[in-house]
Amino acid sequence: MDLVVGIGNRLRGDDGIGPVLADAVPPRTGLETMSVHQLVPELAEQLTQVDRVLFVDAELRIQETSLRTIEPQQHSGLGHACSPQSLLHWTAFAFGRAPAAWLLSVPASRFDHEEALSAETASRIPDAQQLIEAWLEECGAPDAMTSEEEA
Repeated sequence: MDLVVGIGNRLRGDDGIGPVLADAVPPRTGLETMSVHQLVPELAEQLTQVDRVLFVDAELRIQETSLRTIEPQQHSGLGHACSPQSLLHWTAFAFGRAPAAWLLSVPASRFDHEEALSAETASRIPDAQQLIEAWLEECGAPDAMTSEEEA
């Protein structure tokens, strides 16, 4: 089974792009989608139930939408929220395995208290949806892909 996880807060402008994209994935057999404000260790058990997971999130420091594989990575910071890599680490640590994982990063610029995406981030939705569809169609998605490579 595959899982698409949209990360972000729809009330914080571009931060909502993850949930917007996850919620727009058409239903299909063998696929679950979910939206969360942040990743927390409590999601680790749910990850043990899937073969592949795609995390979808806004990213400030990039120029192009990108899809890349990610690996479990221990996070040394304090706090309840975690990165996709540290969630994978917690999953492997607590349950002995973590699913194959990818991260779809979408460029974002505004995280103000508003529900609307910026025009720039909203314009990236079609490219991001193509990358999600490519990931869903692949038995094993490419190691890294950008929206420019898809064009």
